[in-house]
Amino acid sequence: MNENSLILSGISKSFPIHHGRDMRLILDDISLEIHPGERWGIMGPNGAGKSTLIQIISGSLRADAGTVHRGMTVSWPLAFGGAFQGSLTGRDNARLIARVYGADVKETVAQVEDFAELGIYLDEPVKSYSSGMNSRLSFAISMAVDFDCYLVDEVISVGDARFNRR
Repeated sequence: MNENSLILSGISKSFPIHHGRDMRLILDDISLEIHPGERWGIMGPNGAGKSTLIQIISGSLRADAGTVHRGMTVSWPLAFGGAFQGSLTGRDNARLIARVYGADVKETVAQVEDFAELGIYLDEPVKSYSSGMNSRLSFAISMAVDFDCYLVDEVISVGDARFNRR
């Protein structure tokens, strides 16, 4: 085992269906090891558990069974803005996240301002953002904070075609 690796052992996750009367097994005993510098892709049809697995890796969702060892810094799922404080502005959220991750605050905010292209809306509360604006902010902050492992889940849906090319 490489201490700098991301290691999943025996991950299982179920979700309630039929108004909670039954459970649907989404992930069943998933194990994998990702080493620094590797790139992985997870493919499958809708409902196969790709986003669920990414959320478990990021720590934003708990597995029902198994363990996750994060021997490297792991981003939140890119384009996921669920961790923002809605009453704070986009700029204030960027500052907060920079502080949490030990990144240079001024540099992070400058990169977010340039990359997100939110203009005056960067100084508006995030709760007033459209889903696209929220995704752009999340993606920009993710790019401004240096992680060893970036989790990308359907990032193609972030912004317009020009923004996607960036």
